[in-house]
Amino acid sequence: MAKKIILFLSELRGAQQEETYDCPDGGQATGRQTNEAPVQYLLRVHPDVREILCVVTPRAEESAWEPFRQAVEQTAEKVRCTKIPFQGQEDFSQEVLPEILAQTAGGDTILLETTGGFRNAVMYLLLISRALSFAGVRTVGAVYSNYSRRRIEDITPLIGFFDFIGGMQELTSFGNVRSLREYYRARTHVPEIDSLLDAVEQLWECITLCRTNQIPERMEQFNQAVEQASVCGDPLMCALLPAFRKKFGKRLTIPGLIKWCVQSDMLQQALTIYKERIPTYLMVERPDILHVPAGMPPPEMRKDYVSEEEARFYEHFLKMGRNMEKAYYGRSRDTGEGWKDYTVTTLERLEEFLPHSYFTTQYPIERLRVIVMDYLYIRALRNMTNHANDQETGSQRQLMTYLSGYGYQRLDEVRAQDIAGAILRALEHLQPLTKKERAK
Repeated sequence: MAKKIILFLSELRGAQQEETYDCPDGGQATGRQTNEAPVQYLLRVHPDVREILCVVTPRAEESAWEPFRQAVEQTAEKVRCTKIPFQGQEDFSQEVLPEILAQTAGGDTILLETTGGFRNAVMYLLLISRALSFAGVRTVGAVYSNYSRRRIEDITPLIGFFDFIGGMQELTSFGNVRSLREYYRARTHVPEIDSLLDAVEQLWECITLCRTNQIPERMEQFNQAVEQASVCGDPLMCALLPAFRKKFGKRLTIPGLIKWCVQSDMLQQALTIYKERIPTYLMVERPDILHVPAGMPPPEMRKDYVSEEEARFYEHFLKMGRNMEKAYYGRSRDTGEGWKDYTVTTLERLEEFLPHSYFTTQYPIERLRVIVMDYLYIRALRNMTNHANDQETGSQRQLMTYLSGYGYQRLDEVRAQDIAGAILRALEHLQPLTKKERAK
């Protein structure tokens, strides 16, 4: 691992006088050429610097390269100056940036001297800093030489703001808190932000490992942490949290969490959470969709890892067709191709059977049927991805034949983007009824 300085070398125009600059550490630095004083300061404060990477235009090479190299040698003779030519006309990201990446390695740290070069040199340095961060090279400091005040200014906090913005992007897109922890580790301790990062990390761990039984508790901790962080003492976090919350709504719900997973390309986790948590969401959080009166008997068959609500949805609702046909006819109807899949019977005769069940709904039957079809389709997709098998079983073939009549793709035809689209459409179908829909 090595520490290096990166800069744009300025031209040396005429016989410039040597100037003295006050430094952030209380000392002074001198220099004739624009880069000399800030580099002198950096070499004094960071004696472990081993190399200076200089982006050099032809005019800067002609007038300033040798004087600058000699000035560095006088200050720190073991520090190597490496010239990276830049004609000023070619594409910087294609020509110069790869060369700088080749001169660094993961674990290195860099310091930016931002004074030299042409006007957009600072933007190029920021590009370098961002690109190197993805290669595992951290920017640990940055300085600027203020000529009018004869002062070297430490602008490291400005670079830190870019780290913060990048960390917020990682948090929003992937639930990753590593960059934000790194950003706040060097700053004033804010308990509310620590709690938020802990809550995100614990929630995302449950999602990644598909520990869906822990999700409600972790989600509530997350909601409380976001609420507290929105009024914390960090103005930047407070300013950006509203944009973060737009990803999932005012409070994170199961549909919001599933949508977050889809947008983060965590499709298998989204499928699993939908399959295992939506039954509870329907019957507990959304009784307007599916209401279960209090005091109803628990499901007779329930596996240890299945929640009571999921078991009830499976045994009492999805099996409604088979249960009622058995009660009325003493058996399940035969289609001539073997026993009919019980979910198909439920879907086909939902209007007939629902009034005789203990489930009630405020939704139109057609809308409820779509919600149930969504669930069955997503459950089939989840089983397909978990077992790495896109071949339909006998009963599943009956269900998929029924669903394909409503526009659902067969399992052997779907791609990742189709799965994402199916989940997002299913979430749309869970939206509350509009006034017009309620009036019907």
